[in-house]
Amino acid sequence: MILLGLLFIKFVFSYEIDVNTFSNYLDVQNRHVHFEWLINMEKKLINATANYQFHVVGSSIYKISLDIKDLTIYTIYMDNGVVLRYSVDYPYADSDQGQRLNIMLNREYKRDEFVILTIKYSIDARSESISFMDISQTQTKSMPYLFTQCEDAYCRSLAPLQDTPAIKQTYSATIIYKDIEASDVFMSADETQEQFTILNHPSINPNFTWKYKYFVQKTPIPSYLFAIVAGNLLKVPTSNGGRTFLISEPDKINEYKEELKDMEQFLQAIEQYIGPYTWGTYTIVILPPSFPYGGMENPLLTFASPTIMTKTGSGLYVAIHEMAHSWFGNTITCINWANMWINEGFTVFLERKASLFYYKVLDDIKLNAIIGNATMYQDILDLGPDNNFTSLHPDTTGINPQLSISEIPYEKGFQFLTFLEGIVGAEDFKYMLRSYLNKYKYKSIDQQEFQHFILRYLYEQHVDDYSTKRYRILEYWDTWIYQPGLPPIILDFSTNKLIETQQYTTSYIIADGRQPDNYAQYFNFYPSQKKVFLEELFKKAQNNQLKLNIIEQIDKDLQLTNDNDYELKFRWFKAILTAGDRTRFNLIANFLGEVGTCEISCPVYKALNELDHDFAVQTFQTHQEFYHQIIRNSIQSILEKNIQLIK
Repeated sequence: MILLGLLFIKFVFSYEIDVNTFSNYLDVQNRHVHFEWLINMEKKLINATANYQFHVVGSSIYKISLDIKDLTIYTIYMDNGVVLRYSVDYPYADSDQGQRLNIMLNREYKRDEFVILTIKYSIDARSESISFMDISQTQTKSMPYLFTQCEDAYCRSLAPLQDTPAIKQTYSATIIYKDIEASDVFMSADETQEQFTILNHPSINPNFTWKYKYFVQKTPIPSYLFAIVAGNLLKVPTSNGGRTFLISEPDKINEYKEELKDMEQFLQAIEQYIGPYTWGTYTIVILPPSFPYGGMENPLLTFASPTIMTKTGSGLYVAIHEMAHSWFGNTITCINWANMWINEGFTVFLERKASLFYYKVLDDIKLNAIIGNATMYQDILDLGPDNNFTSLHPDTTGINPQLSISEIPYEKGFQFLTFLEGIVGAEDFKYMLRSYLNKYKYKSIDQQEFQHFILRYLYEQHVDDYSTKRYRILEYWDTWIYQPGLPPIILDFSTNKLIETQQYTTSYIIADGRQPDNYAQYFNFYPSQKKVFLEELFKKAQNNQLKLNIIEQIDKDLQLTNDNDYELKFRWFKAILTAGDRTRFNLIANFLGEVGTCEISCPVYKALNELDHDFAVQTFQTHQEFYHQIIRNSIQSILEKNIQLIK
């Protein structure tokens, strides 16, 4: 009966349902939320009020159910002051997806009615969406720091919400904070001079001044894109054009600005392929090193790890990727986390198209695709080729969707789109994507709707040989989407630069601890070539061909252990640990205490754990307070694969 019910819901609402929300979003949907947050950095506490405008879309409702996790709920009341009863339950008691907040309404509400209600609650250090950082954890050591990370389903620990990408809402906010705890505050919304009614007037204190900032996000967004950052922050323009800005702690802002001076050109390169940027301005925040990801595409406030600031420009692909999310992910969004490739695969595709427009080096783009494919292949091996999570449509029923995240939706999704482009034709595919954006602007969809669109578009455009193209698109569609393991079609990203890099790697193996004649060739490599070289070394280590004397010679020649580029450094450490090198343990431990980005730290922890579990545990215990909770969980999962579990 449950299965029949789900099938009925899917038929009625046409799109797939989200199994990772406990909310009754199919019956009632939030249209706008206003937050009032009184921030206390010292106590790691936020006293919060949220006012909602719900729209009934089902036939009728008696209650509203929302997602929450580790929030303290004080009271819930209607706009007329009527206090509402509520209860909290645990739909999946054995998972870490949080709880369901059930709000009993004062009467029956019918289709197209609005429900206006307010929830008073508080957020504390238990929240998985917020990092409260002490002064000692910041760059300038002058003020504490706060930042959020809500993707995938962590915004339920920021506020009671319909925590699903299926629901988009506008939001506004009043942020109240102490001048001694933050010089400024920013959100994934526009600053406004409009002053909203303040419910929580803090008392006057002679030791500091309360400051107020107001924000409005007029474009509907899913809850995972709510974001705030507070601390010793400065905002500056990055380039001419008045559209692109940088926020960071003041001590490195000039250094970061220099490296990001071409942000306006990045934006123009993306627009050249896909069409106009519709969000107004674009701002990137370089966060402290404990930020758990390379980047996060919060609209108007992209978050990025300082690891992308390499002084060589090699990390700027991350900046282009996050910028590309303004079209794919933020404008068109996946309906649920089983369709995450609709966010990430499309974004990688657009990132590489824009990078080709900007850098005009096809070999570099192909090499980045090869690197991405290698990472995806390793993720498939780690998960197991038959694992549901290695498909483009993972089933996350009953579990935190974060557990399904890997490089697969990024790279397999990119390859699927590249496969489709090969059928449709590059120019027709570009215009098809522009039409796709226009049709589904600010909406959430699933892969089936994208299939319907592409077939309908080609038919309406009277493309040549439509029947053959339709057959070729549908022939492998379900295999691409649902089959676990490797993609069903192997795409050719080969380039002479790959062969050149492989030959360079082999020259070190053949030299067997001596300096090869062509060693200086490395310094003329593209950044992507250097990554390919290190991935090739990792393969040699896996095959027991990377000997310790070869490692010593490579490091003597190329100084990889001391490289400032984290993308190169983590690959080097991964390779030498796999080869059994124990001589750099302390340097590697220090490295793992400097970077909290999972893409960089987790592969090194995996290699270290396989070589010396005890030292890996010791390293983690030394640095665990530095890591964000999301990455702390990921590292613990890696370490717990050993017989001895982390306690």
